[in-house]
Amino acid sequence: MKIEKILVPYDATPSSEKAIKKIFALIENQGSKVVLLSCIRDKATFGFFKTKSDKKEIEQEKNKAKKYHEIIKKVAEKQGILMNSKIIKSDLESQSIIEYAKKEKVDMIVMSRSKLSTHAEKMYYNSTVDAVFKNAPCPFLYIP
Repeated sequence: MKIEKILVPYDATPSSEKAIKKIFALIENQGSKVVLLSCIRDKATFGFFKTKSDKKEIEQEKNKAKKYHEIIKKVAEKQGILMNSKIIKSDLESQSIIEYAKKEKVDMIVMSRSKLSTHAEKMYYNSTVDAVFKNAPCPFLYIP
């Protein structure tokens, strides 16, 4: 089975950096394509509209993600890896990752967990990885 399209959710954490490095090492010169996906949290507002500061914050996050994507694309090019990137707004990252994987018919999703300190962080972030793992429409590779 040839894995042609690999989805790597990316949030600029050390764990997502680790997943990128591992998958690049595994697929170098294999002809596989990596899709780097960043989900920008579309924060809920108390009203029916977003304020200017809400919009500005989302735009800043989007620009930050674009910069990271460009850096990673350069690394991919040097290693002969085909890579696309996508930045989307999301209420729930795990659901967005799963929907994207289904829509784009990816062959594999690659993720790693962050080392988190507080109980709340562990519950929130680990649940994203768990939810994707449990509901992935394709094979899931966990990078410890």
